Amino acid sequence: MKNSKQELLNLWLWVNKINKNNPEKGNTLIVAIGIGLVLIIATSLTLFNSSKDKTNVQAGEFSKKTMAVAELGVTRVHNFLAKNSKLAEYSLADWESQAGTMQLQGTFTNTSSTNSTCSSLTSGAGGTTVSTTVGKFKTDGDTVVESPSSASDFRQGAFKVVDYRLEKTDGKPIEKILSPTPKTIKEQLDELSGGVAEGEIYAHGILEIESQINPSANSASDLFTSTNSSQSNVQVTIPLRRATVSTPFPGVWISDQQIGSPSNSIINATLLVPDCDNMDLNIAPGNDVILSDMLFPQLPTPPADTDPKYYNLGDITSSTTLPRSTDQHIETQQITDNGVTYNVKVYKYKVNNISLNGGEKIKIVPGRKVVINLYGNIDIGGSQVIDNSCTTTTDYICDPVTKIVTYPSDLLNPSIFRRENLNIFGYGVNTGGPTSQEPHICLAGGAEVFGFVFAPDYAVGAAGTGAGNGFTGAVWARMFNPPSTCGSNTGQVVVVQDITDWDAIGLVPTNIPPQIGSITQWQRIGG
Repeated sequence: MKNSKQELLNLWLWVNKINKNNPEKGNTLIVAIGIGLVLIIATSLTLFNSSKDKTNVQAGEFSKKTMAVAELGVTRVHNFLAKNSKLAEYSLADWESQAGTMQLQGTFTNTSSTNSTCSSLTSGAGGTTVSTTVGKFKTDGDTVVESPSSASDFRQGAFKVVDYRLEKTDGKPIEKILSPTPKTIKEQLDELSGGVAEGEIYAHGILEIESQINPSANSASDLFTSTNSSQSNVQVTIPLRRATVSTPFPGVWISDQQIGSPSNSIINATLLVPDCDNMDLNIAPGNDVILSDMLFPQLPTPPADTDPKYYNLGDITSSTTLPRSTDQHIETQQITDNGVTYNVKVYKYKVNNISLNGGEKIKIVPGRKVVINLYGNIDIGGSQVIDNSCTTTTDYICDPVTKIVTYPSDLLNPSIFRRENLNIFGYGVNTGGPTSQEPHICLAGGAEVFGFVFAPDYAVGAAGTGAGNGFTGAVWARMFNPPSTCGSNTGQVVVVQDITDWDAIGLVPTNIPPQIGSITQWQRIGG
């Protein structure tokens, strides 16, 4: 508009000059026509510039909106990877095959006042298959409005993941190695992770998001087409850190529930499973279900059979107290409680089977740590118990409040009672296939075990009726369903969690997903 005014002024000065130099009146008509023509041209230029400015403003607004959609997409994908961080160790091309049909990972709490099942808690919390979410991110696109139902919803925009690749910390790409020694990307990442301390960065994920807005969209099919008005691409860098175990300690950890677990039994414990398939145990209010791809730790290596302080008890078929008065501890474990460090004596035993009669029991001396390496089965019932409790006799005094244990014969060396002072490690091997209920640990008719049970290849459970709570402490096994010889399923509580600390057990899970760090770099690369 400013240029148009200047042109009119120049034109007026030119006309004045002509009138002075040429006073002939006939020229006035020609000049008037010229002025009118110039005015028309000037007006047209003004309208064109105004329209152009308006178009530029609209384009700028769309660009801002698509950037906002891209930022939303980065946030959603980052959160998704934080919950399903094993996927972050695979390039985009492998996401679908890795996702499979597993459920979203995470912790789901029973906040109701009634018992609930694994599937009820996870589906009620929005659980869905990872592959469904991957499909949205990679192929179909994810809309700004979740579950869009109208044209207005679709017109808010959408985004998709167009690239995800992995780089070393020095920026070099991590790709499949074909020769001379083939290595997958995951194998290389495992090596990189093993070379750094917990919490340190061992690789980066490079994520690229494309966002688009189609103001004429009426359905999902109208998204990501050539008619979209605006598009933006954003690339971000996501650090992968070697993770510590941040998952809550599970009171029940089942690795491969191939047949249905009892549907009426109750666990007052945190349940950790890879998925909810066949897992029908009832979770008491206030407890969690954890869906995770973490794998069991390795069983500890037993002492050599020739070690004179490693006692072979064979089959235990009658009451006994462990450690026995003549047994010598094989090692000492330092335990700090309330700022005081105790030297806890550790005793280890090799056992084939445990099968008690009548009201017999195995009593663990409070304050002593007893490790039972089991190579067969456990079958106890009725009032039979493997008892690691804070009790008092003439040989020891366990304070029920402080859990400090003193020994009249050794007053200068007190100890501390802990439920995890009893460890039962199951070394038996399943040879009957994935649905086999052997080897087994069966607590029938109110029988109880107080301690930590870790039997990776076992079927475990509590059956029948009785006053006991089955397992008090924690139990990790292949499946929670003992053989039918154990008795009918019970509607009572079969597990009460009384161990909550990973460090107290001293076992570290394997296949721990990486820790997804905060985004460190942000770059607009298109649009």
